[in-house]
Amino acid sequence: MSVQHINITMPVPLRIELDRWAKREHTKRSTLIQKAVQLYLELVKRKKIAQLLRQGYAEMAEEMKEINREFECLDRESLQHVD
Repeated sequence: MSVQHINITMPVPLRIELDRWAKREHTKRSTLIQKAVQLYLELVKRKKIAQLLRQGYAEMAEEMKEINREFECLDRESLQHVD
């Protein structure tokens, strides 16, 4: 994989904390930033997927209610023939 250098700006306290964590993890600052960005992007994707699933399930629930309403008359009629 090719890499590209970029410049970023961050508050000094955040950079100090970043350096502390990089030292604790025995890794480079850039590696820690890469992992953090990857994790963030994965969380954003998961959040979007969860949102789409919620919307889909809500739409399906409405469709199921409509189908149930359409068959209520048939259900009532068929139940009259049950002992």
